[in-house]
Amino acid sequence: MLKLLPANISNLIAAGEVVGRPASVVKELMENAIDAGADTIQLIVTDAGRTLIQVIDNGSGMTPADAELCFERHATSKIDRAEDLESISTYGFRGEALASIAAVAHVTLKTRQAGSEVGWQVEVSESRIISSHETSSPIGSGFEVRNLFYNVPARRKFLKSDNTELRHIIQEFIRVAVIRPELRFKMLSNGKVLYDLRAAANTKQRIYDLFGRELINSLVEIDTKTSVVNISGHIGKPECARKTPGNQYFFINGRYFRSPYLHKAVMKAYEQLIPDDILPTYFIFLETPLDRVDVNIHPTKSEVKFEDEQMIFEIVMASVRESLGKNSFVPSIDFDTEGAPEIPNMPGRGSPEYDREHIRVPRIDYDPLFNPFDIGKGRDFSIVPSRIRPVGEEQEERMLFEEREISRTAILRAGSNYILSQYGEVILLVHISRARERIWYERYMSVFSEEKPLTQQTLFPRNIELQSEDYLTLTEHLEKLSKIGFDIRDFGGNSVAVYGVPHGYSVAEEDTPALIDSLVASLKEQTFSADFTEYSEALARKLAISAAKSHTGPLSDAQAQILVDELFDCKEPGLTPDGRKCMSVITVKDLEKYL
Repeated sequence: MLKLLPANISNLIAAGEVVGRPASVVKELMENAIDAGADTIQLIVTDAGRTLIQVIDNGSGMTPADAELCFERHATSKIDRAEDLESISTYGFRGEALASIAAVAHVTLKTRQAGSEVGWQVEVSESRIISSHETSSPIGSGFEVRNLFYNVPARRKFLKSDNTELRHIIQEFIRVAVIRPELRFKMLSNGKVLYDLRAAANTKQRIYDLFGRELINSLVEIDTKTSVVNISGHIGKPECARKTPGNQYFFINGRYFRSPYLHKAVMKAYEQLIPDDILPTYFIFLETPLDRVDVNIHPTKSEVKFEDEQMIFEIVMASVRESLGKNSFVPSIDFDTEGAPEIPNMPGRGSPEYDREHIRVPRIDYDPLFNPFDIGKGRDFSIVPSRIRPVGEEQEERMLFEEREISRTAILRAGSNYILSQYGEVILLVHISRARERIWYERYMSVFSEEKPLTQQTLFPRNIELQSEDYLTLTEHLEKLSKIGFDIRDFGGNSVAVYGVPHGYSVAEEDTPALIDSLVASLKEQTFSADFTEYSEALARKLAISAAKSHTGPLSDAQAQILVDELFDCKEPGLTPDGRKCMSVITVKDLEKYL
């Protein structure tokens, strides 16, 4: 038997599509404030929006009748007929946002128009108007959203930590603020001012106010005009790309949107300039005729559909590539010399270059493992199957590590990635960075289980200024990170002070920013349980990779020998934590194939 749903239930269903978390409320209220013609917008949140979300603007305000009507579903002043959907220039137009918010929170609206002496206050709860009366109010509108999801316990239960929810709120705040540099925005969290953005002349100045000098200095401009789409904005230099996502923004006609498809166009333009797992920063603003883009395909209006999608893909890719080329980031080819042999430029005798090249400082070479009392004895090692497990599946490889004494005769380094270690008639090929990953992984797992971290103290504390989102991510886990050897302290003002790092990481001052960047990326990708044990294995893998990468440069003979010995001490020396080979065995039979 069919029946119509009551209004309160249908509103709850609509709220599930529009209001997913506190950040969704922030987005809708801030966009409504812009549509109302405000030039100053203030956002106030308490407990990451759980307790309070307040948006105050100095826009046009509403009449008493409109103040009540705005909480009804599909109450809108933006469209009158179906054809209006093809030329939408405002943020809101469906009339669903306020009705959805009022279905899952206690909402108070205070509003006044310029020609009115007094304002009007409306209180709504569970989609019903509780009270409506005159009040004192400044010109504009102020919305207070309290106790979000109080009547939907399941939804409230699945909210993340305060820092996580606050990061999402900051993301929505930035997405609105970036595209409107002519407006003033202010954001407070638990009484603390996070942003106070003055009106700016252009988006570059606004990006500077939001992200700081370091980011703005890493950007170059992009500007392309075509009959299909106009593209402007800023893209990051390849050397400033980061592992951490978060500074990738697309806007269409002043509206933020997500587009994995166009993101691929940007990444294609950066091919061969950055590694596959690195993301460039970009703020790309697209302008196209309103009737050639559909902004009505997603409940939160965060996705759009272009009429000329393939063409826009090609234009975005070409525009980014052109900007990179103009700024000398794309390798160029000199066709006049292509294919010609490379002849080194030899400096003349007597020149400073000649002296530096041909006059060498005497070098003292020695074997730090040499012991004169062992002469004639050889150095014997017993290698048993429990210590070195077979890397391949061949029976010959299994037989190599039976219990027997064999003498190690040499350690050789092949390039910067491999060590060749001779054991009797067998050569062991060790991949250096993979071996380090295995060693550090087992060390971290041991630290996790014993909770006895080894910390290297830096000579001086290093202050690192972070973006708000990264700062919140890092400070949320400081206590947990201390259990594995990080000594990082909250310095306030989106800054942290690094006093120490786990043993094995570089403590060089110049390496600290990259270390923190890598750590934040790992934390963003990983969710932690309350006791920090459920995900310790995944975190240990990520930290082991970071530790391995922090070691660069050639190895000495002693360091190479120590690395091989430490690999043998591992429980699983043959494979990295994610299953790649750390080492392989080369037999005499293998060598005969090459002769």
